[in-house]
Amino acid sequence: MVALATGCGASGDDIRLPPLTPEDWVVHWAEAFDPADLDGDGLPDAAEDWIAERWAPELRLPPDDIDWTRPANVDWYLPYVHMRFDHPRCPDHEVLPLGGVTQQNLSRQTHERAEGLGLCSHTGEVVSSGNAELGFFLQPPDDAIHAGSSNPADWRTYVHVKASASHPGAVDIQYWFFYPYNDWVASVNHEADWEHITVVASGDGTLRGVWYANHNGGDWYEPGEVPLTAEGRPVVYVADGSHASYPVAGTFNHGPGFDDRTYDGGPVWRTWENWVNVGERGAVRNGQFFIEYGGRWGEVGETSFTSGPPGPAFQDAWNAL
Repeated sequence: MVALATGCGASGDDIRLPPLTPEDWVVHWAEAFDPADLDGDGLPDAAEDWIAERWAPELRLPPDDIDWTRPANVDWYLPYVHMRFDHPRCPDHEVLPLGGVTQQNLSRQTHERAEGLGLCSHTGEVVSSGNAELGFFLQPPDDAIHAGSSNPADWRTYVHVKASASHPGAVDIQYWFFYPYNDWVASVNHEADWEHITVVASGDGTLRGVWYANHNGGDWYEPGEVPLTAEGRPVVYVADGSHASYPVAGTFNHGPGFDDRTYDGGPVWRTWENWVNVGERGAVRNGQFFIEYGGRWGEVGETSFTSGPPGPAFQDAWNAL
């Protein structure tokens, strides 16, 4: 057995895995790495970390004079927000005060629903923030944090590795990126933004393709179509304001008046320098308990397009490509 240190940024350059087939790649991973599997997903944690570091992408953000929104991370964001609960036709209720929201308590809150036509009355139905319940939401009272962090040291990537949903014998490596604000077209914007790409690779590290997610969809690129850095990492261009992911600089149309634009010449985000494997819901790794929270990460707007999204583990992409 070849042991590999677990944790953020673990290096596996000295690992040489045997050729794998769809039937035996899990067995070979167990032989090549420490078999410990704390998140209980059937994949050795050390192997997950090795392949996550190997394919961590390089993100190319728009220049500062084009896009004022920048990434951040969960621990940067939480001290600036309070948790509230949205009641239709009733005033929002505070659940956790400003300064009182932590990774540990995000998913441990309960609240009663309320209904009313003028006067609010609670129904007695108690819901939990640890379930998919979009009544809970995080709200920053100070809009100044919408800009995110100007310090690249605060840009953290959250990784989820699982057996591939589309390619037998491979793994899906999801790289999730957090931004405090989405500033897209006109009034189509919202607080908090979770974006991602999915790299699909064989257990021996061979690239099978990359899914570049954008808005409610995305595009699949075969290995020969994926732009790579000189070190062999996928290149991702981040769209101005919306933070959607694309493989090249240019303009991408999503309907009349709804264009995404990506650019060269902006900051470069080297995700392999600051990333963490979050594990699975119910078996969190590295203290990333935020994935257990099923509410919104920003204020509730008039529509789904103007409301803060749920976190990665409560989005459809978590269990699919």
